[in-house]
Amino acid sequence: MADWSGCTAMVVEDSPVQRDHMAGLLRQAGFGEVLLACDGIDALRKLNARGMPVELVLTDMDMPGMDGIELIRHVCELELAASLLVASAREERLKEAQAGMTQRTALQVLLGTVLKPLHFDVLSEILDRADVGRLREATAIGLPAPEEVAAALAAGQFLPYYEPRIEIATGMLRGLDVQPCWAHPERGLIRAARFLPALQGADCIAPLTVDIAAQALRQLRAWHDIGLISLGMSIKLPTEILADRACVDQLSAQVRELGLEPRTVIWECQESVLADGAPLTIANLAHLCVRGFGLALGGYRAGHTTQQQLARCPLTELRIDPVIVHEASQHPPRQALLQQSLSVAHQMGMAAVAEGVELAADLSLLRSLGCELAQGALVAAPMPGNALAGWIRNNRRRLKELASASAR
Repeated sequence: MADWSGCTAMVVEDSPVQRDHMAGLLRQAGFGEVLLACDGIDALRKLNARGMPVELVLTDMDMPGMDGIELIRHVCELELAASLLVASAREERLKEAQAGMTQRTALQVLLGTVLKPLHFDVLSEILDRADVGRLREATAIGLPAPEEVAAALAAGQFLPYYEPRIEIATGMLRGLDVQPCWAHPERGLIRAARFLPALQGADCIAPLTVDIAAQALRQLRAWHDIGLISLGMSIKLPTEILADRACVDQLSAQVRELGLEPRTVIWECQESVLADGAPLTIANLAHLCVRGFGLALGGYRAGHTTQQQLARCPLTELRIDPVIVHEASQHPPRQALLQQSLSVAHQMGMAAVAEGVELAADLSLLRSLGCELAQGALVAAPMPGNALAGWIRNNRRRLKELASASAR
């Protein structure tokens, strides 16, 4: 029997009874860790937060909010799991899953499809056919060691990319989301999602953040100098930075030395910062606000952070999780979560930014719900600083037309 003791699996199932049953079978099969998710949205959130792929995702096909087919697509595109096992009470749904995996990436392997309820002998037979060693190797692909990142930082291999953010009502460019990228000499451009999560708690995360921020702020100064004076940017700050007053003061000093208005810079933190409520971190956020900077909370989805926690620091912007923004116009449960999230932002006097907007129908929905700002593939992909001016020239009319269409 294959040894799964060093492996992690995730069960994605909306029925608590079925979810616990499947998790119990995986533990019986020897998995060292079994994660639980109540639907596709919850699964993507937890897998993204984990920062490295799991060896196996066992998912139901019929779930509210995001069904198994869409979850499989996201898991494959984001390389969140080394293998997949699909369960359903309906054979036709299992055939859909098989068809959807015909164009799989090198990382994903469809171990099989099974009818529910799942039985241990069926699970064991499927798992015995799997190459555990290969799956373990697959989960380590692309995960750098901290010392590799430190060497790359010293070599100047990290640079900021900029994702445009528009005002939904007008289509006007209102800001940029700064995203660190790694210009790897052999592997090409590596996006933040493939290396940042593996660095949580590492000593190199603070100098990397400061370096990216310094490059981005100099670029913002250059844009202001050519007339883009209303342009602002949002820069993500990890807990390690927010807990260090010296780092916070260093970032503030860079803005001041460049002659930038603090209101054009928004510092973004994650929900865990408010949930933990560390006094020094909250005090540093308040200090940034007093100095005139904007403060944003990233990856927000109603129900995960209470309004009491949100009130702990003077946030100016709430950034809505792309998992609930994407195709919200087509999925009522997701639309309800989106509406709740926007309601919280407006009740607390914060601007709302919808991330991950890919469909014109979703942009129209966001406008009808009163969301102010949007970013995502529909607007533009992240780009290097030298590409922004050309993008503005080539897309000004398209964005105005998008805004007009969203009002109909």
